Amino acid sequence: MPGNMSSYLENKILNHILRGENYTPPSTVYVGLVSGTAVDADLEGGDLTNEITGYEGDRKAITFTSASQVSDKGQTANSNEIDFNGMPATTVAYSVVCDSATGGNILYWLPANNNKTTNADDTFRLRVADVTITQD
Repeated sequence: MPGNMSSYLENKILNHILRGENYTPPSTVYVGLVSGTAVDADLEGGDLTNEITGYEGDRKAITFTSASQVSDKGQTANSNEIDFNGMPATTVAYSVVCDSATGGNILYWLPANNNKTTNADDTFRLRVADVTITQD
């Protein structure tokens, strides 16, 4: 799942670097899942309307490797495996990296390589390096 930076984060970084406006990154970031009814433009704009809920707990804490250069681009990927237990019957089409366990802002949104349909009570797993974010 290669990642796309949200408009929210793009503006925060530009204002921080070029205008000297303070931006404090979250100490923990979280990953959530989004259904196939979402569209790219909604996620880019921060719309969490189609986020999947009903699995056990809230979004899951996610950790990332140190960024490094891959094909002349900065890249990082999740370093922990993440299970979403007790999934509802749905289709997972995206993941979102957010600045809070509930609500908050989308930082990155990632379309799935292949949409995955889950049945009620399935476990959806993000394996190590499934959430890869590249910065050009």
